[in-house]
Amino acid sequence: MYVDLTMEIRDGAPVFPGYPRPTIRSWSTIERHGYYSNLLLMPEHVATHVDSPAHFVEGAPTIDAIPPERFFVRAVAIDFSDRPPMSEIGIRDFEERLPKGVEVGPGWAVLFRTGYDAYAGTDMWMRYPYIGEELAEHLAGTGIWSIGTDAPSPDHDPFNVHRILLPRGILIYESLTNLSRVVGRTFRLVALPIKIGGGSGAPVRAVAELE
Repeated sequence: MYVDLTMEIRDGAPVFPGYPRPTIRSWSTIERHGYYSNLLLMPEHVATHVDSPAHFVEGAPTIDAIPPERFFVRAVAIDFSDRPPMSEIGIRDFEERLPKGVEVGPGWAVLFRTGYDAYAGTDMWMRYPYIGEELAEHLAGTGIWSIGTDAPSPDHDPFNVHRILLPRGILIYESLTNLSRVVGRTFRLVALPIKIGGGSGAPVRAVAELE
């Protein structure tokens, strides 16, 4: 069974404040040209996407330099959708809700469901619960390959979780969706980005393959 965890890229879709919204325009039509295509103008960090280390670390690997096996991982999704707005998710919260018997480590992704994908484009969207710095350090110490969230970011300005994880080569997936369908479970996550030369990140098609 497969679950699509990807937010649709559409004209005017919401983006993290400071980025331009994507623009999609018709380029050709079957009626006029004999084939259908669109023109896209959008930032790298749009809809469901992944941050490369270069996003916050000068000289670090860009998205095209990340080995493809890093985008095929064992994953666990944990539900924090009951957390108040702007609340911190700490180590104890994580340990209490990690499914029994699951030990994350190299080759794993940890996904955080906040439920804030439902607020995309509203004022509430930017009041998402966030991962605490101690938890980020703890996860980095396990050797995981990536984290993900259905919020627009795992942290808030000054983005210290980015600064903890990305220098260690831990990828960050943002604006996932449909995590309610996989919380409390382990599965294979496939989330391949567009191979943008020199990219700080890229949109992905994220899919959970359930056993």
